[in-house]
Amino acid sequence: MARKTAEGGLKRYWPRLFLLIPFFAVLWVPSYNRLEPALGGVPFFYWYQLAWILIGAVLVLGVYLIETRITHALERTRILLERTDAPGDIL
Repeated sequence: MARKTAEGGLKRYWPRLFLLIPFFAVLWVPSYNRLEPALGGVPFFYWYQLAWILIGAVLVLGVYLIETRITHALERTRILLERTDAPGDIL
């Protein structure tokens, strides 16, 4: 019977820490609580927050791509290990 192990544990989920970047950037209000510099007549306070929405979307895409690569690499490794016969298997 095959036993289920937690393959990849922290290796698989470490990219999710990148998702904390926009959270803390927007949470720290004193860093962007000002009107200047204005961008196209829009005060800094507003376009800073909108910029973090776009940056957050790019970060989510990056985390997704990193996690899928890690997951596929772990899956390939598991398949290769199952195919490889250990010396004791011939008995």
